[in-house]
Amino acid sequence: VQGDTELTSEKLDYLIEEDLAQFRGVLVELRNKQNNILRTKILDYNTKDSVAVFSGGASMKSEDGQIIESDKGSYFNAINLFKFNDNVNMFVDSVFVKTDSLDYDSDKEKAYFTSAIDFWKDDNVLSAHNGWYEKADEVFFFRNKVHAISKDQESWSDSLYFYRNVNDVLMLGNVQLQDTTRSV
Repeated sequence: VQGDTELTSEKLDYLIEEDLAQFRGVLVELRNKQNNILRTKILDYNTKDSVAVFSGGASMKSEDGQIIESDKGSYFNAINLFKFNDNVNMFVDSVFVKTDSLDYDSDKEKAYFTSAIDFWKDDNVLSAHNGWYEKADEVFFFRNKVHAISKDQESWSDSLYFYRNVNDVLMLGNVQLQDTTRSV
């Protein structure tokens, strides 16, 4: 236990001169004060800097069921920030996001997509260069070459807000929209 973070595993080696706790096992678990649970098999925790580095695949589940998976990443205990890298997948109810880099601020409950993303919800698909998701307001924001496709529509825009609670979209900048239901 360090601060509000708790780590458990089958095996722990502590390298005193390096301030490094090496957690290994079938299940290594990190739980922070917001009750986000990260599970992996390999995690190194620097006790001086309060930074955890994980590799070999990991999955983080929030208290309300949001899941983020990646091949590797880190957790900064002092600022409650998870950084996920390589093959990152995020699941939020009926929404699936795939990217290579995602930062999750667990204090703000906000995910930042810092590299190109692909987004799916039901039969709708969207791609963009980056963006964010704010859990409290259920808002996604995408920017830079946003391309969206649904059954009857296709759009291109500079940026796009998706309001999940009301299932509404706001496109900004240079916007092009094709709607086959209205022949527009």
